[in-house]
Amino acid sequence: MSIPCVVIAKPAYEQWKPLFDAANFPVRYALIESAEVAILDGKEVAPADVPANVVWLTIEALRGPLRRTFKHLLETAPDLQWAQSLGAGTDIPLLQDILQRGARLTAAHVSAISIAEFVMRTVLERFHRADERRVSRDEKDYPRDDFREICGTTWLIYGMGAIGSRTSERARAFGARTIGVRRNPTSSEPVDEMIAPAAVPDNLGLADVVVFSMPSTPETQGIANADFFARMKPGAVFVNVARAAQVDEDALLAALDSGHLDYAILDVHSVEEAWLYRKERMDDSPLWTHPKILLSPHGAGHGDGRHLRIAELFIDNLRRFLADENPLPDEAWL
Repeated sequence: MSIPCVVIAKPAYEQWKPLFDAANFPVRYALIESAEVAILDGKEVAPADVPANVVWLTIEALRGPLRRTFKHLLETAPDLQWAQSLGAGTDIPLLQDILQRGARLTAAHVSAISIAEFVMRTVLERFHRADERRVSRDEKDYPRDDFREICGTTWLIYGMGAIGSRTSERARAFGARTIGVRRNPTSSEPVDEMIAPAAVPDNLGLADVVVFSMPSTPETQGIANADFFARMKPGAVFVNVARAAQVDEDALLAALDSGHLDYAILDVHSVEEAWLYRKERMDDSPLWTHPKILLSPHGAGHGDGRHLRIAELFIDNLRRFLADENPLPDEAWL
């Protein structure tokens, strides 16, 4: 077998070079420097001429200035065998194309800690009415009134993978009761109760907080519709850190405007997806200015600890790949 060629964005490789040096893998590293230049065996070559067997899709490759270069490489490399993604989701077209080609693809859950912390922070801010207290400070007024406690509340967490599990652990630490939703439970989920997706409608009325952290599938797209929100507990908070396509935003707005729901925390939404996939601005979207919506730019996973975790994960998976392990952890399938 020839020595595998591992393709990495040059900035990412340079940042974690001590880890690669310590691993001492029998591979060739091709470092993509720009759209015109890659460094292979100490020489400058065209990225299109790199014999890519393994590709690490860091942020530079997925969303940064090297995105088009890596996309072309993934589409044309004749002997692509495996790609490591940066995120947990595998539903975007680029990653689906990798699977269609017959190459292996592994996901990463390194942002689960960051996302769980985001969920806890934003729910706490709403429960404690942090925005009102900031206004009071500006007005030099300090009203002393009650705020909602997480202790004693019930959370329904739809999607009990890494993100849902980390969120449940933190909510339970605050004294909340959690109900997890998963198609294929493992019996090890850190929740007080597990239910199947079919049981969600009958349990929505119990939850003070509903969190979406499940994968995007044909079964989950559009699942949060008018009937879904009507079944939720009056005064509940809805949190989406999954995908925008799972939520009927018009129905959500109606539920908020009617006063049935207290608040919505949206890290994923139509505004963000329009910009990400079509480079279209939606400045007139009511999501921007609605007083009962916190809009976040799909940044819940951007905790600073994720960088080291993804580097360590890729190196561990590269070791497994070279040892011909099958399947790899978090390997995706069509």
